[in-house]
Amino acid sequence: MAESNAMDRAQIYALLDRTQRVLTLAEQAQEALRLLSIKQVVQVTSKGELDPDGTVSLIAPSTIVWPENLFASVFVDGLHAETTIKNFLTSMAVIPGLYQEVRSAQGGLLSRLFNPFKSQAGDQAAFDLMVKLDELSPQEADVSRLVEGVHAARARQAQGVEIFPGVHGLGERYLESARTQLAGAIGISTPHFESWDAAKLSLARRVVQRYSNDPNSEFRLKSEAENCLEDLNAQRVEILLRQLPVDALRTATSHRLRFGSLDSIQVSSVADVLRTHESVLTSVPGIGPQTAQRMKAAAQTLKQEALGRQTVSIGEDATVAAIELVRVLARFDQTESLTPEERARRSRVLDYVFAIPPSSQTYIVVSDGSAEAKDIFDQFADDLRWIEANPNLFYPQSITTPSADIWQDYLNRPAHYQSLLATLLGRDVEGADELLDQSTLHRIRELKLDATHVKDLHLRGYQSFGARFAIVQNKVLLGDDMGLGKTVQAISVAAHLTATEKDFRTLVVVPASVLVNWARECRRFTDLPIFIAHGEEKQDAINAWTNTNGIAVCTYDGVRAMDIPAPGLLIIDEAHLIKNPSTKRTQAVRTLIDASPYALLMTGTPLENKVDEFVNLVRYIQPDLITRGMSTMQADDFRARIAPAYLRRNQADVLDELPERTDSIDWIELTAADRAAYDEQVRAGSWMGMRRSPMLSPTPKDTSAKMQRILELLKEAEEHGRKALIFTFFLDVLDELEKHLGGRVIGRISGQVPATKRQELVDALSQANPGSALIAQIGAGGVGLNIQSASLCIICEPQIKPSIEHQAVARVHRMGQTATVQVHRLVGDETADERMLEILAGKDQVFDVYARLSDSAEVPDAVDISESQLAAQIIDAERQRLGLDG
Repeated sequence: MAESNAMDRAQIYALLDRTQRVLTLAEQAQEALRLLSIKQVVQVTSKGELDPDGTVSLIAPSTIVWPENLFASVFVDGLHAETTIKNFLTSMAVIPGLYQEVRSAQGGLLSRLFNPFKSQAGDQAAFDLMVKLDELSPQEADVSRLVEGVHAARARQAQGVEIFPGVHGLGERYLESARTQLAGAIGISTPHFESWDAAKLSLARRVVQRYSNDPNSEFRLKSEAENCLEDLNAQRVEILLRQLPVDALRTATSHRLRFGSLDSIQVSSVADVLRTHESVLTSVPGIGPQTAQRMKAAAQTLKQEALGRQTVSIGEDATVAAIELVRVLARFDQTESLTPEERARRSRVLDYVFAIPPSSQTYIVVSDGSAEAKDIFDQFADDLRWIEANPNLFYPQSITTPSADIWQDYLNRPAHYQSLLATLLGRDVEGADELLDQSTLHRIRELKLDATHVKDLHLRGYQSFGARFAIVQNKVLLGDDMGLGKTVQAISVAAHLTATEKDFRTLVVVPASVLVNWARECRRFTDLPIFIAHGEEKQDAINAWTNTNGIAVCTYDGVRAMDIPAPGLLIIDEAHLIKNPSTKRTQAVRTLIDASPYALLMTGTPLENKVDEFVNLVRYIQPDLITRGMSTMQADDFRARIAPAYLRRNQADVLDELPERTDSIDWIELTAADRAAYDEQVRAGSWMGMRRSPMLSPTPKDTSAKMQRILELLKEAEEHGRKALIFTFFLDVLDELEKHLGGRVIGRISGQVPATKRQELVDALSQANPGSALIAQIGAGGVGLNIQSASLCIICEPQIKPSIEHQAVARVHRMGQTATVQVHRLVGDETADERMLEILAGKDQVFDVYARLSDSAEVPDAVDISESQLAAQIIDAERQRLGLDG
């Protein structure tokens, strides 16, 4: 048997060579099996998403990490490669042993002569090896083809993965696999692919890089503002935590905490707990390591909750962070003035450059193929064309360093700076009605407000939209919530139309109680001539107005009494006063509406509550929208029908920094009886009499103009679910308030009311109906109480020390307040009230005063002066105004 199996030396060597080739194939097959077994997926290290939802992405090929076996897997798909290779390797198991046995049996002639048994075994092994190789031959051929193909696929992948057909000649199977895996990595199930030239983004990169290096660019200023605001809020939280006793920790943990005698180590507040090391806490008897850890954890929880509740309000504490924030905003105020659309475009271009990774190759654009995705990419391409046409919007800015008294400027114009902050941080909301059709929205967004006649006015995003809505739609009803700035929107409309239309005039029709306020606001925010058509010479004012491009302000009664030519723009404030079409007042106003090319009706009365009244108002401005049965429509259907004519935004919809303060000075024109009583106090030289006279009724049958304004404010408060806190310095004014407000007053706080009783009154206000009021002597109710149930604060007369007003308003505007706080300061026109403002704040400087954020500000402001000095100056000024001897 052995003899028949014997092979000559040449056959043995041929067998060994054949075996070596098979062993090499096995090694290659093992590597191929490892490659095919890899479970990698495509990874995109950096993708440029054009929208938050990832609908459209720009991908640089260099950012894609493809699986090592991408092409190999495609090649073997359907060939059962892994099974074939595994079977082959299993069958190969005995071959390495046989190979070694055959090799070791090969020796010289002497070796074979002296060890015939080894020679015989080698011959047998050679025979077995030959048989096994013959058996493997069919598998060997299959595996060889597989290994060769996998190797070739791997080598082709090393040259680059493509997803689009081209001169590279890559087969469709490979292209399709690459597209499928790339889409899976991005998370798009039905992808659409296209290529995009990377060079088109190069200009944007250059101008953005230059822009981002400019210290006065909006990009850099925003970063500075965010840092300042972070510091400011951290300081506010620190103040709050210092005021919270350690007992507050129990509200932040489910564990029972024992505080022992923490006072012995000077730990009395949550801030103290955060500041004190655990080892010091455990030195107090009764506090072990576990309790100390829980106390620290609870304190940290309260801190994080407090930080999360902070707003973007600047406040009134002149801290380093607050002053620096105001400086940043003053610099921003000097930079270029962009429309909301231009600012949005520039912001998007910045996002593109920072989000899309640089590439010298062609970008891969991946989308879901929807119409929405097409719109997003079209906007992207249009934005890049826009930057190519407007690179100047990214040029370095030249500004003047803010003055040393910038903080005082902020105190004089807090709303202006707060608006700048909202715009800079990108927190402005457009406030568009989702019911408006796309064509109208496009025209509104394309309109750029002309600011030629505007001064000292920075509109928030929703205010700009409201003004442009009124211009595009010609005649509209603006129903924004109280405190959202309907007046400045109207003034912006008037300024724009005056600048863009020929021989254009504006007429403003208002209740008598706000006539002076409107006139002052118009003078403050525009350079247009202002005419007050009121009193005996009202017709003369209208006649003078007709020959100008100015703004005339008159009352509803004045419209009935005068001959008024049609204005270009008619503004109707408190438009709900003309809801009844049968009254003579409404008919007179309606004639002007019909004759005017533009009309802006304004009211804060919620539409949803009085649908039938709004049918009349809409009929005045856009009668084509009125159909039969509208008064009985559901509110949602009604809103959809009149959307082209009506725009209303609630505070919660457009102000995300709630609670916010809206401050206003209500200029009150005294009635004839008020004036006579006030002048008598001036003649008598009575300082206190002059201060309180405008609030007191001259006769039992009269109601003072200031009291009339308070009644109006409380009626509005009732409609909007608000409660009021009313402050005065004088006890007899409290009596007057109780007399005229009647059941609205739930109580009064004065120096004679004990502290416990005061808190009972505060609790009663929280349970009272909207429109209710708590009245208080400012020295007694202005400190020490948290009256957060009130969101309307009325100050009946200016105070000698502004710090007293700050503390009073802080009763409602403080942490825990959830509603926007409205502050109204009643100032009699041409009275000691006005003289006080001139002396304390600078002549003709109309300003809003923000409340302090803490009770620690007991030191009078720098503008506080002695009362005797102030009284003497004002008495002299008023006597001179009346022509009396000094």
